Amino acid sequence: MDCLYQKTFNLDWPTVSEIRHILKHVLTAISVKNQDIDAAGLVATEYLTNLLRHSDETARFVQFSMHKLADKQLLIEFKDSMPSYDLFNQQPNQWQIDSGELVEGGMGVALIKHYFPNASYKIVDQQNIFSFCLTNIDKRPTLIYIDDDKAQLALLNAYLSEHFQVICCEDSESGWQEILTSGATILLLDHKLKNGTSEPLLKKLNQSNLKTNLSVVMLTGDDSEELIKRINLLGVDDYLVKPVSKTRLLQSIERIVHRFSALKYLINEERMQTKQKIGEFNAYNFGSIISQNGGDFCMYPHQQQTPVIIGDMMGHGITALKESFAIKGFLSGCLATQIPLTDVLKTLNQALYEQRLCKNSLVTLLIGFIENNTLHWFNAGHPAPCVITTQGKLLQLSGTDPLLGLSDDHQYQHYRYDLSDVAQILLFTDGWLDNQKMSEVDQIIAKLTHDNLHSEEFAYALWQASQVKLSAEIDDASLIVINKH
Repeated sequence: MDCLYQKTFNLDWPTVSEIRHILKHVLTAISVKNQDIDAAGLVATEYLTNLLRHSDETARFVQFSMHKLADKQLLIEFKDSMPSYDLFNQQPNQWQIDSGELVEGGMGVALIKHYFPNASYKIVDQQNIFSFCLTNIDKRPTLIYIDDDKAQLALLNAYLSEHFQVICCEDSESGWQEILTSGATILLLDHKLKNGTSEPLLKKLNQSNLKTNLSVVMLTGDDSEELIKRINLLGVDDYLVKPVSKTRLLQSIERIVHRFSALKYLINEERMQTKQKIGEFNAYNFGSIISQNGGDFCMYPHQQQTPVIIGDMMGHGITALKESFAIKGFLSGCLATQIPLTDVLKTLNQALYEQRLCKNSLVTLLIGFIENNTLHWFNAGHPAPCVITTQGKLLQLSGTDPLLGLSDDHQYQHYRYDLSDVAQILLFTDGWLDNQKMSEVDQIIAKLTHDNLHSEEFAYALWQASQVKLSAEIDDASLIVINKH
């Protein structure tokens, strides 16, 4: 499992607030639903406050960690070595939630079990471990829809909810609050509202720094030239004249969300652009790192060890793309000083922790290089490499450290893997696996191996075979296939 965050805290009341802040920051960045973020915050607070109330230790240390699991699950875990306080066993056996009786621990247990029935408390090697799991993490983009017509709100919500997390608002004031707090990337709004129009909201949006995070679609019943001109001057990305069909609405939103990307990858035309030499090996790059339509990015610095760097800004579209430029600029400047690769993640981590760049984003990053027929890598929250053996077997390697910028004291490890029996190396962003299952990739590789494809042919065939329909894509996807000349 991939570790997104891990740090040991001296447990006191300010620490509870700090952990709540970290939870919100990380879960928001990976598009967890607001209600799940709230539930995780409530349960973490309940458990930690019980620890504080019932521990007499002068030195109270708790390790807080978050791990990505398979099947879109996220494990949140607390470990401590204090005297055991099993909240689940502090209530009388016959106690009932609806009894009306106040019992020490009872409300806490009811709260935890209500939100996370899978929560557990166990003692392993003299450590107390409390954990709970978020399931079905929703990666649909968040869309705010403002309309004072309740029937229209219900209709368009039905149109959009399959593809987006829809927040419905009946007026500009509540819509503005959602813009400030929800992290939405799309704003859909009706031009005419009960108390006037939505133009003042757009003017307010343009005066803030929030417009760069939002794609805006305006609905209007008036297609006069004067109004359309005024709407365009307010910076909307598209306008639709009502009535609007579901197909037309989805096409408009999809177009503006992907306005900087190609909707189809033309592999044959990209061959010369995707190929990079790294020593005795070739690297073939595919997806968002080529089209640059989101937060995925890749670099091949001119260093003695000919490294490859692949990263993923958490987020979507132009905002994530802009943040990725900041990271690449920092890395370029850092590597120009001939800093050892072993120190790059530490240096970048410190800059992010001090909020000198990318204050509102999280980034995963993997730095890899090949030396003496061994794959070396340093990894901050990124999916670990996969290798394909000479017999065509797919292996997921282990070697992932926490995300950058969340702690200033983490040491990033140096991972290695012998390539003696390896035919292909796969580096990728998590979107490539989010769009399909590892078992499906395994089946694709088995077929390509059976077809006796090698080197360049194998790389392009793997990318083409692993594509899903555009409407089925969950996230930006990038893949690097590395093999010998």
